[in-house]
Amino acid sequence: MNISIKSLLIIALPLFSVLVHGAELELSPEQLETAGLATITVTSRENASRVKLTGSLTADQRKSHRIASVVEGIVTELQVVTHDRVREGQVLAKLRSNTLGQAQADYLEALFRFQLTQTEKTRIAGLRREGIVAESRLLKVNSDYKTARANLKQRRRLLSLTGLSDQQIQALEDKPDLLAEFELTSPIDGIVSVSTIESGQLLPAGEAAFHVDDLSSLWLEVQIPVASLPLVKVGAEALIQVQSTPDRPFHGKLQSLGTEVNRQSQTLEGRIVVANSEGLLYPGMYAEVSISGVVNQSLTVPASAVFRVGDQAYVFQALGGGRFEPTQVGIGSGADGLIPIQSGLETGATVVTQGVAELKSHWQYQGGE
Repeated sequence: MNISIKSLLIIALPLFSVLVHGAELELSPEQLETAGLATITVTSRENASRVKLTGSLTADQRKSHRIASVVEGIVTELQVVTHDRVREGQVLAKLRSNTLGQAQADYLEALFRFQLTQTEKTRIAGLRREGIVAESRLLKVNSDYKTARANLKQRRRLLSLTGLSDQQIQALEDKPDLLAEFELTSPIDGIVSVSTIESGQLLPAGEAAFHVDDLSSLWLEVQIPVASLPLVKVGAEALIQVQSTPDRPFHGKLQSLGTEVNRQSQTLEGRIVVANSEGLLYPGMYAEVSISGVVNQSLTVPASAVFRVGDQAYVFQALGGGRFEPTQVGIGSGADGLIPIQSGLETGATVVTQGVAELKSHWQYQGGE
């Protein structure tokens, strides 16, 4: 008998709670005056949901440069190290290479032979016009000239492949004492993020000596839950905050979405480009980001109108004459102080936006909660 009564009570209590939550509340004129209530009429409006995520900042790979020597060489002078700021064209290190020295010497020899055959070609052509030399002599000189010209082009191309610029190649004839010496320079304005060499070291061909990053913009990599993918699109605006400047938000755009979902976390990687002209952001920082979602038409109410009882969201509808009805509603993700209403209200309903806590207190007292 006692067991049956207890079972009935267990069933009845949730039913009583539901009835109380749906019960109408009525205030006296005196209570209305002290409650300080304010209301609005619910309308439909465009609502842009926001997806909140966390991510980490990395260097923009489009603005990162790996600097390596094309030929093997000994580091004779190291001019910058990690964390140094550098300018475009600035010398990072000087090296000496026997391989390069031999290629430069071969080029100078080819240049000298070309100049010699060019002079001889001009001289013999003049003598041929005067009938002093035979046609065969002119043909032989022209052949030597073409061979020397082709050899010079080949030697010059080999020097270009070692990384020498046209200006550096042209300067070899005037500075033969600098044979075998070359420089590694920065291709951009930026910061040396990695320096792997030291003076006296043999640097193999193709091995990275420096990484230089332009940090005027960064990438923010975020993991977007599969359930949130319908809300975000490439090009969406992003609001970013980091711990080092909590009162200073940064702005960016969702540049791209990955092509494969992570099987374990069921997330898709997104990349946000963040401007960093003031240099306040650094690779490796964690950031909180709010991405503007897809715009849709929905009923909205101020966040102050919504209150919770357990896991359920409610608003107070004003019925007139001091009467109010607590109404359970389904809500979406809020933004800019507004919350979208997905169910429970209709356009034109009047809801309380100020004094909600006072009404909730009266409601709970009336229901005996």
